[in-house]
Amino acid sequence: MIAYWNGMTWECGPGRITRLDSLSTSFSMQTETNADKEGASPTETVGMNAVEISLSTTYRIETGSRDIKGIIDTWKAVIGKAAPLIIGSEIFGPDKMQLQSVAVSGVQMRPNGLFTAATLDFKFKEYIEEPVIADVSETRGMSAGSAVSVGASPSDKVSKKTVSLTGFGMEF
Repeated sequence: MIAYWNGMTWECGPGRITRLDSLSTSFSMQTETNADKEGASPTETVGMNAVEISLSTTYRIETGSRDIKGIIDTWKAVIGKAAPLIIGSEIFGPDKMQLQSVAVSGVQMRPNGLFTAATLDFKFKEYIEEPVIADVSETRGMSAGSAVSVGASPSDKVSKKTVSLTGFGMEF
C-alpha cells in the first residue's frame, strides 16, 4: 500500500495500480498583532497555520479501476471527514486531515458513457477539534455563579429501564 486515508487507498498490487501522481504541502507561520491605542504595549502572537496537503491521482480502467464513476461518488461522500493520512507506514502531516475538496478533471470515456480515466485532485486541511463549551446556566436554569450538580436528575432515575439481551444472559 502506498497511502491510506479513511478507508481509501492508493496501492500497487495484482490487478490494481492506483498511485499518487503528486503530493504537495506547505508550512507557514501566522502572526497576529494587537496594537492597543489606550497605552498598553502591543502584543504579538505567533503560531502555525493549519497544514494543507494536496494530492493528485489518475484512475484508469486499464490499471484496475473498474468503476471510476463510483470512485468519484465515494470520494464526494467523504468530503468533510477527518482521518489520519498514512503514507507508507507512517502518519504524514498532522494526526488528522480533513478532506476539503475533490476536483475531477481529464475525464475520458467510451461512446457508451463508461469512464475509462479521470484525474482527481484532493485538498486536505489539518483538522483541529475545537472544545465544546456548554453554558451550564442555560441547561440547568441556574445563574452563572451557581454550583453545578452532576448526576442523574430525579426524573432520569425514575425513567431508567432494564434492558435484557435475550440469548446473551445480560441485563443493562
